[in-house]
Amino acid sequence: MWSTYLAYHIRGQARFPFRSLDAIKRVQARRVQSMVSHAYRTVPYYRETMDRLGLLPSHFQCADDLSRLPLLEREQLQRDPESFVSTAHTLNRCLKLRTGGSTGVPCTIYHDTAALFLNAAHGERERSMITFLLGKSFGYRETVIGSPTTTDRIVQEFCQTHGYFPHGIRIKRQYLSLIDPPEKNLALINEFKPDVIRSYGSYLEVMFPYLYKTCQPFYRPKVITYSSDGLSNSVRRLIVEEFGLPVLSTYEAVEAFKIGFECHQRLGVHLNVDLYPVRVFNAQGEPLPDGESGDVVVSNLVNRATVLLNYRLGDIATKLPFPCSCGRTLPLLSFPEGRNDEYLTLASGRVMHPQSVRTILVSEEGVWQFQVVQETTAYLRVAIVAAASADCQRMRERLTTKFASMFGPEVTVEISFVNSIDRIATGGIFRVVVSMSQKSRLGLVDL
Repeated sequence: MWSTYLAYHIRGQARFPFRSLDAIKRVQARRVQSMVSHAYRTVPYYRETMDRLGLLPSHFQCADDLSRLPLLEREQLQRDPESFVSTAHTLNRCLKLRTGGSTGVPCTIYHDTAALFLNAAHGERERSMITFLLGKSFGYRETVIGSPTTTDRIVQEFCQTHGYFPHGIRIKRQYLSLIDPPEKNLALINEFKPDVIRSYGSYLEVMFPYLYKTCQPFYRPKVITYSSDGLSNSVRRLIVEEFGLPVLSTYEAVEAFKIGFECHQRLGVHLNVDLYPVRVFNAQGEPLPDGESGDVVVSNLVNRATVLLNYRLGDIATKLPFPCSCGRTLPLLSFPEGRNDEYLTLASGRVMHPQSVRTILVSEEGVWQFQVVQETTAYLRVAIVAAASADCQRMRERLTTKFASMFGPEVTVEISFVNSIDRIATGGIFRVVVSMSQKSRLGLVDL
C-alpha cells in the first residue's frame, strides 16, 4: 500500500519547482487550510491557542495567515511535547526521532508513516538534479557519511520495512561515521566505489583538504552533496576546481525534512514553500523583509503526528529578494549561517567532529539543554539543564561511560547540572560545542 502511495505522489515532483509561483501558492494554500484544520481538531496546543485568540480554521486561507499564531520556541516543544502531538495518530505506529542537538536543546519529534513516504516523494525535486548528473535515475551507489544515529538511515529503514522496493530501483547505500577520521572512511569509499557522496559540510571541510595534501588514492564519485552545516567557499572551490566534482547542498531538519535545496546556480537554497513555508524574524519576534538576516521560522505542512506551525528552527539566514536564473520559481534563501561548529583537537593530535559530543547528549531524553566547552586538549566541561524528573546521578554515570567510550582515557570530562546556560556566541552564532580555537579567538579565559 505504501509503495503505491509513494508511486502516486512522486509523479511530477521533479518538474514541480518550475511551476508558476501562483500555482505553487495555490497548492500551499490548500495545505495550510488542511493542516490548520487538522491541528485544531486533534492537537491540544493549537486547539487551546486558537480558542484563546478567538481563531477558527476558516481564518487560515494562506501561508500569510499563519502569522496569526504565536511563534513556537524549541523550549516549548521540548518541555511539553505531548501537547503538539495529534490524537489522530497512534504513536507506536509513528517514527520517533530526536533532533541532532545543534542548538543544544534536543527535542523528540514523531513523524507519521504518510509523511515519511511523502518525504521520499518530495526528495525527487532535489534528486532530479543528481540523477541528471549521473545519467541514471536508479540503481546507483551512494555513500552517506553522517552521525552514527543518522536520521537518514533510520528513515530509510522505516520506509523499507513498510514498503516494497524492487531491487532494480533501489539505491545501494554505504553508511559511514563522521566520527571516524578521513583516512579510514576513504579506504571504505574506495572499496565501495560510490556514484554520490553525501555528508555534513564540516566533514567535507576536513576530508578534501586532507585528500589534496596527501594525494591519497580516491575513487571519485560524480556528485558531492552536503547538509546539516556549512561548507566554506574555499573548500567548495577545491572540490570543484581541483577534483572536478559538482557540489550541491540541501536544507533539512528533523522537524522539517525537505525545507530546500541548492541548484547549479549556487545562489542559495530553493525553498519548498508549498511544503514548509519559511519566514525570517529578528530576536524580538518581529518579521523581517527580504534581504535582512534573522531567525528562520518554518511551518511543517507535511507531518501530521508532531504538528509544528510558526516554529523557530534555530538557524540564521536571509530570504533573497530576487529570482533564480535556473527557471525554478521556488524562492531563494541564503545558505543558513547557524550550523557550523569546529572540530575538537585532542592531545594525541586526533580531531573529533562536534557531532561526536552532540550524539552522546542527544541520546539522553532527560537532557533539556547542554553546552560543551573544550578547556584544553585533555579537558571538556559539560553543562546540562536536566528535566525535573531526571535521575542526575545515574545520568552522570551513563554519560561518563559514553564519553569514555568515545574519547578514551586521554580526555577528562567534567559534567555539571545547572539551572540555566548562558550560551556562548562566536561570530554572532550561538555555539553549543565551543572548541579551543573558538575560545582562543574570543579571548575567553573562564567561560
